[in-house]
Amino acid sequence: SDEYPLLTSPHQPTINHDHAATNRTQQLMPTIQHQHNQKPMHCILIGVTTPSPRSDEDAAWKIVTQQVTEVDGATVNWVSSSKAHDEGKPTQLLCATTDAPVDDVVVATSQALGDCHSCEMWASAPAILPLRPLDGYNKHLHDEGNNFSDPISREEWATSTMKEWGMFAQTALLDACEIQELRTCVNDEISSIEKLIQLHRPDINIGKDTMSFQEIASRGNERFDLLLQSTSDARSFVERVVLERISSTLEEMLDGRVDEDVNFDISVVYSKPGAPNQGWHADGDHQRGTNDAGWDVDGWKNRLSEPYALCLFIPLIDLDDETGFTQFWPASHRHKGLMGFGPAAEIAEATWDGKCKAGDAIWYDYRLMHRGMGNTSKVVRPVVQVLFKKTWYDEKRNYGTDSLRQMLPA
Repeated sequence: SDEYPLLTSPHQPTINHDHAATNRTQQLMPTIQHQHNQKPMHCILIGVTTPSPRSDEDAAWKIVTQQVTEVDGATVNWVSSSKAHDEGKPTQLLCATTDAPVDDVVVATSQALGDCHSCEMWASAPAILPLRPLDGYNKHLHDEGNNFSDPISREEWATSTMKEWGMFAQTALLDACEIQELRTCVNDEISSIEKLIQLHRPDINIGKDTMSFQEIASRGNERFDLLLQSTSDARSFVERVVLERISSTLEEMLDGRVDEDVNFDISVVYSKPGAPNQGWHADGDHQRGTNDAGWDVDGWKNRLSEPYALCLFIPLIDLDDETGFTQFWPASHRHKGLMGFGPAAEIAEATWDGKCKAGDAIWYDYRLMHRGMGNTSKVVRPVVQVLFKKTWYDEKRNYGTDSLRQMLPA
């Protein structure tokens, strides 16, 4: 969800502000590196700026792909390029994989580009760092604007987009009347469960204290995850209205039928005013014995294991900068080694902001990295989340064993 859980990597990265990429920019950008033993192969992200904003944007890419193909006897594979900003200056990002020393690759790149370009290392990582496409994310991630001729083509688009990017946005899954009905049910659920907390556990400072019950969990910071029970009117609405509309697409993406190969949990993740930005995380790990995309740039096509769980978000209010939203790192589901490298996505401007209208939907792979943004508005931000998962996968992280509904009043 956009609230839970925060995972950690066995190779926890640190932010090093004293990296020596070039003399000019040692304090500009953090370089993200591993504290522990790094695999011989690594990914390098290099930022290139030019004196003139009218310079050929493709020039640097053409030069390095033709001239910087080997450093210290090691092959340098240029993976992708993107655009970002360095203290307001337009910057071209060049991403490569190699087992050559990082600094030597930066020096070779700088020498090949010449004095008219300023070259610095932005990040290094133990996996390919996904970057924003040069034409942006929207045309790749939005179903809006795609002319689907029949349900089959929509399902195929959703499946291929999920495989490549680990997410997509669906416009107007619910209409205005349906949103109002569901929001009323959800508001009643939130009010009811918080009254139970006050009744049975008056010692808990709601929104500030950590808590974990069968029905609801919170790590404080005004963020909550409310699991909808079988008797819930909100759950009934989702099962009756939403599942009917998305079942064929879902079954294509997870390669299984609901209630046979796939089951689901329905919850409401809500953030109250004052909730801060969340840390980067993935809701689920790459499962033991499965493959990630590896070092092949096309590894997501033929090596990456299929998803075992997908999340569906349905916001019940419009999401904007004030209410907050979920920020995603598209394509980060491909590599298990990216855990902890969310800040690299931020500085590379590789994130996608899930700002959308009430009733729109966002789907994402359970392995995709994301974070909930802060709520600076004066209203609660409720999002219905449906976790669809293979029947063999058991999600146990969020909730506790004690039931508020079975407790005696304090």
